Amino acid sequence: MDRVVIGTRGSLLARTQSDWVAAQLRAQWPDFEVVIEHIATRGDKIRDVPLAQVGGKGLFTKEIEVALLDGRVDLAVHSLKDLPTELPEGLALGAVPVREDPRDALVSKGRATLDALPSRARVGTSSLRRRLQLITRRPDLEVVDLRGNVPTRLRRVSEGDLDAAVLAAAGLRRLGQSAIIAQALPPEVMLPAAGQGALGIEIRADDERIMALLGFLQDSAAAAEVAAERALLAALGGGCQTPVGALGRVEGDLLRLYAGICDPDGGRVLRTEIEGRIEDAGTLGRRAAEVLLRMGAAEFVHRTTAIGLAAGRPLSGKRIVVTRAASQAADLIEALRDLGADTFAFPTIEVRGARPADGLRVAPTDWVVFTSANGVKFFFELLSSYGTTLADFGCPRVCAVGPATAAALRDRDLDVDLTPEKYVADSVFAALLEREGDLRGKRFLLPRGDLARPDLPEALRAHGADTREMIVYETVAPEIPEQTVAALLTFAPDLILFTSSSTAKNFCARLQGEPFETLKARATFAALGPVTADTARHLGLDVTVEPDQYDVPGLLRAIVSHFGER
Repeated sequence: MDRVVIGTRGSLLARTQSDWVAAQLRAQWPDFEVVIEHIATRGDKIRDVPLAQVGGKGLFTKEIEVALLDGRVDLAVHSLKDLPTELPEGLALGAVPVREDPRDALVSKGRATLDALPSRARVGTSSLRRRLQLITRRPDLEVVDLRGNVPTRLRRVSEGDLDAAVLAAAGLRRLGQSAIIAQALPPEVMLPAAGQGALGIEIRADDERIMALLGFLQDSAAAAEVAAERALLAALGGGCQTPVGALGRVEGDLLRLYAGICDPDGGRVLRTEIEGRIEDAGTLGRRAAEVLLRMGAAEFVHRTTAIGLAAGRPLSGKRIVVTRAASQAADLIEALRDLGADTFAFPTIEVRGARPADGLRVAPTDWVVFTSANGVKFFFELLSSYGTTLADFGCPRVCAVGPATAAALRDRDLDVDLTPEKYVADSVFAALLEREGDLRGKRFLLPRGDLARPDLPEALRAHGADTREMIVYETVAPEIPEQTVAALLTFAPDLILFTSSSTAKNFCARLQGEPFETLKARATFAALGPVTADTARHLGLDVTVEPDQYDVPGLLRAIVSHFGER
């Protein structure tokens, strides 16, 4: 029997939503076994800090997306309002089912409406967007932070700790709690979050089987509405905690979009209303954003970043492009997001394993020198394919160029005999020379990539070492579609990171002409190491961020320092 695994959060609402999707799949495809795997996310684990201070995108989705990319689950069911507008490389939105009520709902003692709540009434919400719209409408209210699942929030009202709470009407209806809604708040009072009331079913972008299975769930009206709302959010540079409200409504052949953004200092909401053709949903969202920006929305976005800064997130509001290979970028992207940055994965290289032209030649060796984590990965994969081990080379000593490479070796339970103080070829050579004293007759093996610089093997040979290079991986330029380039320009980055000369070369080769000049004029460029920086400068880029230590922690420190100075 064919099997489909659904990944979802473990809350009651998340389980209810994923159960609904599972039931639809079982009814449509009775020959399939549909199972659900519950996964805890970072947003679920952090309960004692307001969401606006936690910051970052993907608070309630990242761990599920990792399971999806790893193949542990086949699809993920999200509340679409929790799903970042930029999905990770390799993932796509597979379906948007019919939408529930997108409005916010007031639950209160005595079923009082918002205007009927007494002065100084305590109203709970975890959303900055809701908080600001509440105090704009009713500045006399005491708005308090409210975390926890839906039953927990409702309990605080029923037990008298709060006079009222604002929750998503859709969640209450899905849980069978529509009767307790005192007031469904109209958009002129409270604009909901982009995507609220809709489910987003996320899949692997290349999984044609799952895409075909989900086709019957796609609702064209809901998909158009949320496309406009999410395009607005992306164009304003808003994350899940930016106080942006949006509501798209299909009316006949037209799509009407209500959009707004709140002043984080309270007291003011900028609003606009725009309509257009359903098929132009994305364009409609971007047009609405342009109107709000002309009204002063950019200042609201900038002020909102202060919330993240106050919580010790020094890159809050900064937009950073990572050009590293998709297979290697996850840790760097996660670290940047933990510091508050919004990130855009734009991989300009792809790394593939390679076999040496003359096959695997096993010979006695004194030192194996690894100059990258990729070299470690593909060298040992090559050995495994030939059924051999490092011991067959005579138990050589091992040198790693830096801590990341050393960590990759230790992950394989290998001892690292030497790591230089600086993580460049000159330092590797100097460290080997100091250790050995005389390199004449010493046998060195260098597993490396096809684009590796010749400096280190040339220096070893010049000192009499028997040096053999083994090409175990190759670096190629992946296909980058036009829509990805367009999305990059819309992202409007503050900083673009290069982690190797290849990333810089391929970036410039792909971004020729006007796109290249646009990014050069707007963005700052960072390079991991002097060789990469020199390459970028020769390509006409002004590299202003260079770490003293040529590894990811050093790069992060340099980026934080750069924006701190500015």
